[in-house]
Amino acid sequence: MIDKTAFQNPPRKYRVNPMVHEWIEDQRLQMEAIRDYGFGGVVTNVPRADGFTSNNSNLERFDTILRDLDAAGLSYWIYDEAGYPSGRGGGLTLEGHPELAAKGFYAHRRMAYVPEHAHFRLDDQSDRIVWAAKYPVETPGLHESFVRYDCMTAVPFTDTEVECDLGEKEILYVFCTKDAHEGSHATHNVSSFLKNINIMDKRAVRRFIDCCFEPIVARIPDAYARAEGVFTDEPSLHVTYVREYEVWPHALAPWVDGLFEAYEAEYGESLLPKLPLIFEGRTEAYPVRVRFYELVGKLIAEAWTAQLSAWCESHGGAFSGHYLLEERMNQHVKQYGNYIRVLAAASYPGIDVLPCYPEGFKYTTTKFAQMAVRKKNSNGMMVEICPFDNVEAFKKAPLDNMSCVMGLLYLGGVRNTHSYFAADYTGWREGRIQISGYTDQAQSNWFNEYVGRMGLVLDGLQNRCGTFIYFPMEDAQAKHRPSHEGGFRTGDNTTDEAVNALADAVYDAGRDFYYIDLADLREARSTLRETGVASISGNPVEQIFVPSVFVMYREAMEILAELAAAGVTVRYMGKGPRYAAEDGIRLELQAEFATVEEIASLVSGDADFPEPSVGGTVLRGRFVREDTVIRMLVNKERHAVTLHYCGPDGEIWNPSDGSVMPVKNGTEITVPALRAIFVVSK
Repeated sequence: MIDKTAFQNPPRKYRVNPMVHEWIEDQRLQMEAIRDYGFGGVVTNVPRADGFTSNNSNLERFDTILRDLDAAGLSYWIYDEAGYPSGRGGGLTLEGHPELAAKGFYAHRRMAYVPEHAHFRLDDQSDRIVWAAKYPVETPGLHESFVRYDCMTAVPFTDTEVECDLGEKEILYVFCTKDAHEGSHATHNVSSFLKNINIMDKRAVRRFIDCCFEPIVARIPDAYARAEGVFTDEPSLHVTYVREYEVWPHALAPWVDGLFEAYEAEYGESLLPKLPLIFEGRTEAYPVRVRFYELVGKLIAEAWTAQLSAWCESHGGAFSGHYLLEERMNQHVKQYGNYIRVLAAASYPGIDVLPCYPEGFKYTTTKFAQMAVRKKNSNGMMVEICPFDNVEAFKKAPLDNMSCVMGLLYLGGVRNTHSYFAADYTGWREGRIQISGYTDQAQSNWFNEYVGRMGLVLDGLQNRCGTFIYFPMEDAQAKHRPSHEGGFRTGDNTTDEAVNALADAVYDAGRDFYYIDLADLREARSTLRETGVASISGNPVEQIFVPSVFVMYREAMEILAELAAAGVTVRYMGKGPRYAAEDGIRLELQAEFATVEEIASLVSGDADFPEPSVGGTVLRGRFVREDTVIRMLVNKERHAVTLHYCGPDGEIWNPSDGSVMPVKNGTEITVPALRAIFVVSK
């Protein structure tokens, strides 16, 4: 059982860590303020000016900072970058090594309706030609033309030119590589317009380690062993244009030298004949794109996450941080090929959240990453809270908004918090520190205690539930085509729309859930056959819901049919998938379907809280510590909400004030507005 004294005054390790990139001259004074405001530690970095880690005076200052933090009793995380996003090292990593920059490849398409001679020359922004081929085109009418992708003829090429004859109704594709930079996250950020490294390239990531990690241990050998972890900040492929008002000459797919060979080694077939299908095509393109982006995810996981994690662990530390736009499945493909695969390779998973108010919070922010937490069996994940989205709405009630979102985050698996939710130090010690922010000293201490109590109660625990939602990564991968345009295009969002609608219905109905993938379904089938009970990560499977998607693994559907026959409730939302991810062949699905509203009614039953909440939505999670059951309730409404409790007699543990009060079966529980509480029983 949790120590009630510790609950009243939670240890610093469970409290929030502010992000401190620049220290005032009197850094010890600033550390005193951080302690007085109730924080647990900090996230900090080598001073960024004058050469970052290449400047020995910066390393000496960093050594002093870390020693002063130790003396102040404050823990620390090491931020790995001189600015943002991670990988460029303030320009150090690519200095003298332009070949390590992020790369993409694009397709030049030339159609001949009558015989003609084609001559292609590389533009001055591109690196080289990597493949060229031509294909026959069928025109069943004047309104249609279909490329015969199964009839490739390779065309000779040099690094810079392709020249060939094209016959009637023949098409030429020339594939070229270039730096992935313009219009991407490398330029549209808050830090710089510098190029960044290729996170698919092990050499580039090793260069990042040599420039930004090795100098620290050369000066401070135990810096990483003393640290709580390393914080990396949104590295990405940089092949996606991010602003909807921009259009660029080349639609880019991710590239690294050896990509074609890696595809053939992974799948036992050449990608070259099907290369156009990364950019175009009909249903025959789906399996090619799924395989391609799975490979991209694997290469990033190996080159970036696993390599950095191994280095940190070999120096006594851990690699963590967060990635870009993790709450959107279409961005999982665009930025990482397979985000979950990349995240799961880290020592410790992490996320960030920008909409720090309940009306803007997306459940997928935690729920997607929670897959990696569950699969790794880690003690939750870390979060960086950044109230940067819709700041006007946030500022109307910053402390309430942030407190509500913290409850949602910890319900979804967060156990460590790093913060840009800044404290206001201007009223501390007669204004000796002129740093403004959202919370004064009293509010900051309350907030740190509130978060610390949630972290204490949930330390080491994972959600226990029997409801699962299928994670249709293959649908997002199959649909993705590189584009000349930026922003969030409607056609890209169909998977996310379906996934979000289903997640909202289940969570808002008061039922916790996990996302699961094909590997999890294989585990459920295996446990069913071995024990007679399907389970996933130790959770008996009661219900599985499948979002409305177009493409799905045939094997996943076959397993779902077997689970349904064994008594598991399985429902497909909408019409069900139409094409198999393995081969693009049309699917024939015999299953039960349900609307979002019908699914919500299926999951609304809850033995401890059998009646609907009075006054709004309360999200719920169940945790077990030895013989103790812990129910977490999070009220996302701006008024108190009442629930009828029918569980065993127990106690209400309130993280808002550290109080512990008895609760009996058959009584009503009031959850304060925008706050979380725990119901603890045997």
